[in-house]
Amino acid sequence: MSRPQRIELLVFFACFFSYAFFHQGGGWNQNARFAEVRAIVEEGRFAIDNFLVYEPVSGRPVLQRALVENGEYGRDGKRFRLSWVDMDWRLFPVSDAPRDPETENTPLVEVCASGDIGYVPWSGHFHPNKPPGTSFAGVPGYFVLYHAERLLGLDPDHWWILTLNAWLTSVCSVGLASALGCVMFFRLARHLGGGRLLPALLTTLALGFGTTFFPFATLFFDHSLCAAFLIGGFYFLYFARQRPEGAGLGGAVAAGVCAGFGALTNYLAAVAVLFLGVYALLASRGDRWNWRAAAGFSLGVLGPFLLICAYGWACFGSPFRLNNDFQNPLFNEAGRALFGMFAIPDSLESLAKLGYVGSLIAFSPFRGLFFLCPVLVLALPGFWVWLREKHHLAEARLCLAIFGFFFFANMTFNGYQAGHSAGPRYLVPGLPFLALGLLVAFERWRKMSLLLGFVSLGNQLLLTATDAQNPAGVGGHARVEGRREEWGYRIVADYAWPLFAAGRAWPILDGQLDLHMEKESGRIAGIGEEQESRAWEETRLRAALRESISRGEPSPFLLGSIVGPVSVNPVGVFEGMLTYGSYPPGSPQCRWASFNVGEFLFPESRWSLLPWALAVGACTALAVHLARRASTEGGL
Repeated sequence: MSRPQRIELLVFFACFFSYAFFHQGGGWNQNARFAEVRAIVEEGRFAIDNFLVYEPVSGRPVLQRALVENGEYGRDGKRFRLSWVDMDWRLFPVSDAPRDPETENTPLVEVCASGDIGYVPWSGHFHPNKPPGTSFAGVPGYFVLYHAERLLGLDPDHWWILTLNAWLTSVCSVGLASALGCVMFFRLARHLGGGRLLPALLTTLALGFGTTFFPFATLFFDHSLCAAFLIGGFYFLYFARQRPEGAGLGGAVAAGVCAGFGALTNYLAAVAVLFLGVYALLASRGDRWNWRAAAGFSLGVLGPFLLICAYGWACFGSPFRLNNDFQNPLFNEAGRALFGMFAIPDSLESLAKLGYVGSLIAFSPFRGLFFLCPVLVLALPGFWVWLREKHHLAEARLCLAIFGFFFFANMTFNGYQAGHSAGPRYLVPGLPFLALGLLVAFERWRKMSLLLGFVSLGNQLLLTATDAQNPAGVGGHARVEGRREEWGYRIVADYAWPLFAAGRAWPILDGQLDLHMEKESGRIAGIGEEQESRAWEETRLRAALRESISRGEPSPFLLGSIVGPVSVNPVGVFEGMLTYGSYPPGSPQCRWASFNVGEFLFPESRWSLLPWALAVGACTALAVHLARRASTEGGL
């Protein structure tokens, strides 16, 4: 095995071990996708109706699933119709079909495992409001798990089996693909860097561990999976270009398949696919357009395109209808935004607002890419060097175009902040393309690059080890109402770091406590007691409230039940909201809703990260040693 191959193996192991090490628990996004995986494997259909409503069975460690038909389900002899809710909590039944007068409307978001779903009126079925690619990727792993568990007599609705299955499904799909994507990225970086191993390796480690790619490679979301597919498309196209004239058709087809599956996981990636197609056509070795590569790429894209058309036909009655067309109307701004979600600048004021949002997703401690991943700042001058020196011109333009598109799309999206998120997740599919600019940085400005790389790693590790679905400033339980706008929160300093260091998100809790005490002070003053008595009562009440937070009680501050130092998300894959409607705070079901592998040895402890540090540290240290030896020996 050659030295580069040994480094590739070490990179794969370090990345895959890291992405498999963390299970981030439940949430709307991944719960909807996992419901579709279960529906495909267990029922042989796409509709997720029977994997939406779970209820614990008293005295047993299993959950009972409700059978949902035409937006209704039964419980305890009553019928309930699932309903959308607006910001004033008014109920809008998903179906307007005739119903029994005794049927009650019930908020979908309170009883379902996810609110990221859509309802198709003509079929009466629910589906995720997400592209199906991530679900498709999860099917092979879950198929093996499910049938192995049936042979062993295990119940997939047992709360612990359900949790483990959700984790392993993500590991075998998003985690595996993300690790393979890092290997392809390393190979690509090595060739773009003139064969030099060390800059290529450091650039790969920066992407894999120092950017938002890291936390989202541990989640059953589409972002890192899409990034891996897109970098795969670029990888195959680039190496097809290096082959002699007339060769490389197979590589172009493989590139199209990868890119097409990227769009199957994230509809926005279709624009990146177009950019890659232009690159296939124009980036030939000679002066002529490369029609052969463009045709091969298009042929590869055709397969995923036909697959999404078939999915649309089966689920929505048309090959050109998408999941988003049937989602909660609250998510759409019909008539005011492109596709109901993307702002269309029509005035100087709207342009200024877009610029402001752009600054937030670039530089703020709330969602700022370059704040949370400062090493990426150096990618921009890296591309400038390539363009100035006319080095890899086509590749530099492609990378900047793809990342620039995702950045612009994030700016215009009506939910730019991405909800509960460890950073600007909508930028993740474009991060590998931006990170390639670090090749120049790690070659020419290595000390500064390493310094910023370690800061980036620290931020991303904290976000991943605590909660990759960071709610600071967005979740109602993780903000101080009326005191700060959402962009004024710092997802590391206000949430991830205090949870890891002190076990509670005290910067936010102290603000909530102060606000609560202001109201209580007014109530106490209204009683008319003397100043000394009022001061004593306020001191006693504040101490009692802090004690309740220390005990992890959810009242009066729900955030007080979020307990560090690691794996703090108590929401399971069988519930959609932080309401403790299924199991009480501190129960095994809540405590193990999210976990890292080290917690099987050191539960609820910072020491749980020790196995990760030892394994990943050893792999990366050996890889760096091999790369440095190549540099000192004058080899590649």
